[in-house]
Amino acid sequence: MDVAGASIAMSTMQAKQQFSMGMANEVKQQMEQQGDAFNKLVESSQVPSHPSLGHNVDLKG
Repeated sequence: MDVAGASIAMSTMQAKQQFSMGMANEVKQQMEQQGDAFNKLVESSQVPSHPSLGHNVDLKG
């Protein structure tokens, strides 16, 4: 392989690697945003517990 061919191959590989890293960063950011949104949803959906809830057991079957 000549020097020009090797240079083109290395340049192409570097461009692919940069593209892959950019995509990975975008996916990471989206996952973080979705995680934050999920946490907010879980926090907002919590129902306050009743003070006597779970203290009585019905033994009649």
